[in-house]
Amino acid sequence: MAPTIKRIRSFRTHQKHFVDFFGDDLIVTVTPTASVIRRWIRSVRSYNRNHSVHPLVVGIGVQWRPDSSDPDPPPKTLQLCVGSRCLIIQLGYNYGLPKVLRTFLADPKTTFVGVWNGQDQKKLEKCRHRVEIGKLLDIRMFVRDSRGARMCFCSFEQIVKERLGRVGVRLDPAICMSDWGVYNLNHYQVLQASIESYVCFKLAVEERLWNLKVAANLVI
Repeated sequence: MAPTIKRIRSFRTHQKHFVDFFGDDLIVTVTPTASVIRRWIRSVRSYNRNHSVHPLVVGIGVQWRPDSSDPDPPPKTLQLCVGSRCLIIQLGYNYGLPKVLRTFLADPKTTFVGVWNGQDQKKLEKCRHRVEIGKLLDIRMFVRDSRGARMCFCSFEQIVKERLGRVGVRLDPAICMSDWGVYNLNHYQVLQASIESYVCFKLAVEERLWNLKVAANLVI
């Protein structure tokens, strides 16, 4: 059965969605609002302190809409995932990112892991929010297939099939190129963004990437 999504509730400041990823239940918050972002960060920090002896690992992704009139379109969303909690921040509707988010992203003790994310850091730094990430990794550089070969040039779909045993979980190009700047993201966008960041989190924990010592961000 394919992953599914349903909206739990809409609030003035945010939306809540429920995602079923092959039996893993995810709660996804979509928001541009600083107070909601602060509350999410406090929640995942508290959860990590109470349930893990390891430094925090966060799945991460960035979305933008390719634009033929703009050779370097700005990022529209930033998605984060810790455990079963996902957050999609609507950068285009946020007028001032909270300090706690900047501190969270820049913390060198926290490991942020995405996939095919060679442009993400630069786009976040160049956008009007000037976002900096302390330690950003690409999961492709660390996962191996059943023969022990690194999966540096594999697609997201191939990685999910090989490492999680789930078939057909792909980053649909049509969704990737859709309009991420709209206020009401559709279910396909929310589902894909949350699955991408959740898989990166899950594999990063399996690979124990919090132990990795890096001098610079490792993305290709």
